Amino acid sequence: MKPTLKATKFGDISVASHHIDYDFFINAEGEIVKRDKSYLPGGSQFSMLSLKEADALYDPAINEMIIGSSRAVPIRLSDEATDFFEEKKCKVKMLPLYEAISYWNRYEGHAIGLFHLEK
Repeated sequence: MKPTLKATKFGDISVASHHIDYDFFINAEGEIVKRDKSYLPGGSQFSMLSLKEADALYDPAINEMIIGSSRAVPIRLSDEATDFFEEKKCKVKMLPLYEAISYWNRYEGHAIGLFHLEK
């Protein structure tokens, strides 16, 4: 069962009784995992999803990758990550953060969520 998300304030999402104030993803098992900087070129640029990170996040059990980020600093997929998800026939839905939270909560299929919280 996937967790229900609730936006509480700028840069903070509530999952059950836990407040998360860092970039995270929800894997195919519904576990919340802090986004790992080691997948990023230079280790600090969170606004890009690289092929290395896409490969680490992907699970064959999913139908869709739901990505939410702020409008001020939107997350982008590298060309290689875009090609990777197309090759896997995995739909990528990129939305502003609050829309992504709502979409995630309504989504009926198997998905991975990536939530980029601007700080």
